[in-house]
Amino acid sequence: MEISARRGVGAFALSLGLAGLAGMLFADEPAAVFDGLFGQSRLTLPLAHLAGREKLAPDESFRIRELGRDANSSHHLVWIRDREVPHRHDRHDLFVVMLEGHGEMRLGDEVRAVGVRSIFYVPRGTPHAFRNLSPEPALAYAVYAPAFDGADRVLLD
Repeated sequence: MEISARRGVGAFALSLGLAGLAGMLFADEPAAVFDGLFGQSRLTLPLAHLAGREKLAPDESFRIRELGRDANSSHHLVWIRDREVPHRHDRHDLFVVMLEGHGEMRLGDEVRAVGVRSIFYVPRGTPHAFRNLSPEPALAYAVYAPAFDGADRVLLD
């Protein structure tokens, strides 16, 4: 029993050493960024800065901020403390990337668990809603095509 316990400790130590080596080998990788070209202007920010750019106020449950737009699309940050009301967009397709938080995403008639780095494509006319199960507000990057007009949001029961 003592020999197998030593082997377990040795294997654990080896795995920690390999993990440390991998960290050193990939330490030169650039940080993740948001890089958007909107007409003649460009917005480039580290993702960590993008996520920390704004926070929801304690009494605020939802916020959407536009990062930029062009003739064909608009790009937004979306914070959700609890949940969205189920809705659809009849004239816009939606592409979403979860940056912070986790929860459940309803797409059509199905609900699925989602986490950081999850990606969704929501075709126009598709009922959808996100429910945050994180202790902190969730944050997503959302792209609408064509550019969102603010009016195309049909609430559902």
